[in-house]
Amino acid sequence: MKYPSIKLVLPKELAKVQNGKLPANLLKKTAIGGRMYHWATFAFDIMNAEAKKAGIELANIGDYRPYEGQLSMFMDRYSQTDTGRKPTVTRKFEGKTWFLKKGKSPSGTPGFSNHGMGLAIDLGVKKKGKVVSLASDPKVMQWMCDNAPKYGFYLQVSDPKNPEFEAWHWQYAVGDSLPQPSKDLLAYFAAAKKGK
Repeated sequence: MKYPSIKLVLPKELAKVQNGKLPANLLKKTAIGGRMYHWATFAFDIMNAEAKKAGIELANIGDYRPYEGQLSMFMDRYSQTDTGRKPTVTRKFEGKTWFLKKGKSPSGTPGFSNHGMGLAIDLGVKKKGKVVSLASDPKVMQWMCDNAPKYGFYLQVSDPKNPEFEAWHWQYAVGDSLPQPSKDLLAYFAAAKKGK
C-alpha cells in the first residue's frame, strides 16, 4: 500500500495565529464531532460523506487541541529520562530533550502540533458499534490512501517504519489550494464562502 504524504502548507489565514490559540471564528465542528480549521472541516465533511457512500463510518479520536491540551498530552507521553523505548522518539521542549515513554504514541511538541492549527484529525473506524484502529481494516486504509488526497488530507509521513508514522493521523496539508476539486467539493466551498 502506498501511503500519501506531502509537506504541510499552512493556509495564509493561519500565518499569524498562535498554535493552540485559534479564535473561534476559524474553527468549525466536523460532521463526526470535534473541531478543525473551517476550510479543513469543509473538505473533511465532503470526504466523510464519500466514505459513507463506500460503507465506511469514520470516527474522530482527536481533533483541534488548544495549547493546554497539547501540554497535558505531552507531559503524559514524554519524559526527560530515556525509558528504552524502541524506536526512540525525542522532542525538544523548553531547551531540553524529552523521550517518548514505552507504550505511548508520539504527539507534537506543545505549540508545534498540527492539531494546534486545526489541520489534523485522528481517525478510527466504527465496526459493529465499536471504534477500532483505521489500520485494522486494510480496505478502509486503502480507501483513505486512495481518496483522502482528493480532499487535501495526507499522512504526516509515508514510511510505516518511520517512528513518526501514524496511520490514524490525517492532516489537511494543501494550504489555500483546493484539492483536486470535484463538482460537489466546488459547490460545497462556494456555498461555505457565501455563508450557507
